[in-house]
Amino acid sequence: MSVVNVNLQLNDVTPVRRELALEEGSVSYLEWYDGKHQPAFHFAHANGFNALTYRRLLSPLASRFHIRAWDARGHGMTSLPANPQGHSSWRIYRDDLIRVVEDFAAETGGPVLLGGHSMGGTTSLMVAAERPDLVRGLVLVDPVLVPSFARMVMRFYRMLGRKGGPLSLADGAERRRAIFPDRATMLASYKGRGAFRTWPEEVIADYVEGGTKPREDGQVELACAPQWEAANFRAQDHNIWHDIGRLRCPLTLIYAGPASTCRAPAPELLGKHDPEATILRIGQSSHFLPMEYPDAVRRETLALDARLSA
Repeated sequence: MSVVNVNLQLNDVTPVRRELALEEGSVSYLEWYDGKHQPAFHFAHANGFNALTYRRLLSPLASRFHIRAWDARGHGMTSLPANPQGHSSWRIYRDDLIRVVEDFAAETGGPVLLGGHSMGGTTSLMVAAERPDLVRGLVLVDPVLVPSFARMVMRFYRMLGRKGGPLSLADGAERRRAIFPDRATMLASYKGRGAFRTWPEEVIADYVEGGTKPREDGQVELACAPQWEAANFRAQDHNIWHDIGRLRCPLTLIYAGPASTCRAPAPELLGKHDPEATILRIGQSSHFLPMEYPDAVRRETLALDARLSA
């Protein structure tokens, strides 16, 4: 495994929020750019999250990259329609991200390094398989790569309208509280609890700021509706194993321990696809690896960039 030693400090680099207008709405994204010619790097967030959640992960990388990080359909500040009814696969995210990366590649004059966490990693992989001309390399952070049998069971449960079992995450997402008096109350309710137990408080604060919208009654609500988050967990009709077989770009995979969503045989297949790939398992990490081990994610992103630039 190659290691790049770079003294990265979280500085005062403030991302700018921008929009890409599309026919049915707009994609909101954060951009870190100082006007220099730098490699383009796009980062895609997990289901239910938003771009700002990863500000402290990405800001130190702005000294090396021209960075964009989107709010996916149904998340954050993006206004594309998100109807849970009939939502059956993540190909809708793939197609959205292709349009975003096309715009980024046209502006920067070449293919883009794609990174992503969880659903964002899976979506980035799907883009690389569908449009290899747009993608310089992949940084996959505990992507959702579910074995075919498990995916079939999830589809079966969904068709029957059953609860629990492999769809327990979806059921839990549907029960999430969506409305709070204010962001401070939301932050206090999340801090040190549940999925947020291992998150630094400042990262939770970014998640809350980037993932809520004001209501007319003065309260705030989740920008990603619980029903849409749940629908994403259930939407497993895409064939990610077919996409892995079509990959042509160099990659890095960083995945978690027992709770990882990157299941066998994915690490082995990705390693066979790219014999020089970094396949790194952080056994003590939960699925929230970017929040728990941001230095490792940054280090391996820089290492892949160095390999691509050699």
